[in-house]
Amino acid sequence: MVDKLQSETYVYDAGVLVAIDKSRDDVLRRHETRLAGGDRIIVPAPAAAQVVRDPRRQARLMLALRTCDVVPFGADDVAPVGRLLAGAGTADVIDGFVALTAAQFGSAVVTSDGDDIRHLLKTLGVRLAVFAP
Repeated sequence: MVDKLQSETYVYDAGVLVAIDKSRDDVLRRHETRLAGGDRIIVPAPAAAQVVRDPRRQARLMLALRTCDVVPFGADDVAPVGRLLAGAGTADVIDGFVALTAAQFGSAVVTSDGDDIRHLLKTLGVRLAVFAP
């Protein structure tokens, strides 16, 4: 077994949160392993908003979100996301914000939209790891 020398940072998209909410044990185990290893998990707020419907009935999801840094989408993000989408020829604002957040933090992305995220990262001129949930 190799000791982990430094923690990693991951950005989650809505697909990861859906998988946690749907009780996919494999995804939840990977999330818990990341946390146990001291990794930082970032969730763009719009990605969380896509999934949260009734927090009282989504205990697993809400508990997982408590272990993440949820980053807001603010007025300062509007133009950079819009420019990225225009440059990439795409329209998904949340994917755009996920890609920009990952680029900002130099983070790997865990996503159910791997091809779209890779395209956006390439448009940004950034090479980051992209993993399926």
